[in-house]
Amino acid sequence: MKEDKIQFIVIKDEVGSYSRFSISKKLLITLSSLFLGSFVALTVFAGISIKEHFERKEEKRELTQRLKKLEGEISRLSSQNERLKKEVAKLEREREETVRELAKRVEMINSLMKKVGIKFESAGEGGTAVPIDKVLNNPSIDLKELIPGVDLIIKNFKTTPIGYPTAGRITSGFGLRRNPITGSVEFHLGVDIANRWRTPIRAAAEGKVVKAGYCRLLGKYVEIDHGNGFKTFYGHMAKIVVHKGQRVGRGMIIGLMGSTGRSTGPHLHYSIKYKGKIINPEPFLEVSLDRKKR
Repeated sequence: MKEDKIQFIVIKDEVGSYSRFSISKKLLITLSSLFLGSFVALTVFAGISIKEHFERKEEKRELTQRLKKLEGEISRLSSQNERLKKEVAKLEREREETVRELAKRVEMINSLMKKVGIKFESAGEGGTAVPIDKVLNNPSIDLKELIPGVDLIIKNFKTTPIGYPTAGRITSGFGLRRNPITGSVEFHLGVDIANRWRTPIRAAAEGKVVKAGYCRLLGKYVEIDHGNGFKTFYGHMAKIVVHKGQRVGRGMIIGLMGSTGRSTGPHLHYSIKYKGKIINPEPFLEVSLDRKKR
């Protein structure tokens, strides 16, 4: 059977010369199919490549954004870390200062109590004694376990009458003296501190005002119960500025100096009781919290 062919004539010039060639339909179809398949494959490949290119570009953009975000987060965390380091350093300094201050006050209280022969009561005692500053500076010790003991120390410190309750000079000490009014020898149950009229008088420690009134000997006076066995008395005031039942803190003004009651001039009569017994207030006066002169 004669194969179907397609003839092609190519005219070479104007005089009519030409060339003729033929190709079978089957071959033409095969070549066309190959070309079309290649074109389709190339188009698909190009489409996939373009798609992958844009996907990679989008991924790169997202990664760049994530990287910038991470860099920002790292920068923020770095700044936060620096701030935390500074805060920790500050807290450490404050802790060290607190420990030193607490140790100083504990030593102050212990020395004073030993001097005047007073011992604070506690729930129980025993074990090996260790200086409190060494205990508090020991990182292996859980400070939470020390809180009750430290709280007791702080409470005892806050409620122990310390320092001068007013500015002035002592004109009459504790003990035997000649009464400035009657001339007879008597036992003076406190100290007299003289100064100008209306000089501020301050609470010697934290406590509660249990009396604020007038009596023949002390004139206008205030009595403060400090809650740990201590009571303090302030007499001959010109004016009382607190009332019965009021809570006061150390250094709070409770009245103004005067000469009410049995008195020869403006001064403060100051007494301390411990567990119902009058004690000499002079050792307590000499303890200064800030070591400044009166």
